[in-house]
Amino acid sequence: MKEKQKVDIIIASILILIGIITLLLPTFNITNLKYINYVLFSLYAILGLIRYLLTKDSKDYLGLHYFLISLVVLIVSFFVNIKIPKHLAFLFFFWIALMSIAKLKKSDYYHDRRDRMWKVNLLNLSLFLVIGIIACINLAHTSNIQILVIGFFLLIHGILELYDPIIKALLTRK
Repeated sequence: MKEKQKVDIIIASILILIGIITLLLPTFNITNLKYINYVLFSLYAILGLIRYLLTKDSKDYLGLHYFLISLVVLIVSFFVNIKIPKHLAFLFFFWIALMSIAKLKKSDYYHDRRDRMWKVNLLNLSLFLVIGIIACINLAHTSNIQILVIGFFLLIHGILELYDPIIKALLTRK
């Protein structure tokens, strides 16, 4: 297994862990969406930067794109009233749209290199979009439900991020 694949698996595992922790927050009466939002986008930005710095030799810029997208959405979230469910939904939809563009760019990279992984990435992108839109639609409830929806989305996103490195590792394994 290549070092890039190991880094991608570790980052995806951390994303799954973040999703699980987010799911547990309402249990401990931690329901301040404003701060949870700041922490989540900060963590995504930090993980994206770490991913880029550890895999920049492989010319994979997805980590850099995740960093920049999460940083932009984090900055925008300082100016948005997250207590209004529509604003929270639009903010997450904006983030999902930008992340989808980054994922589409990676699929195009694989397609240009005639790597069959572009099909897996396109399926991954489709699932990410569908689940993201469903999550945005369901953000119109109380803060406990909103946190649970965000937690489920983050958990599923972490699982989707695992597909690429695991399939690559299985294909290159002899």
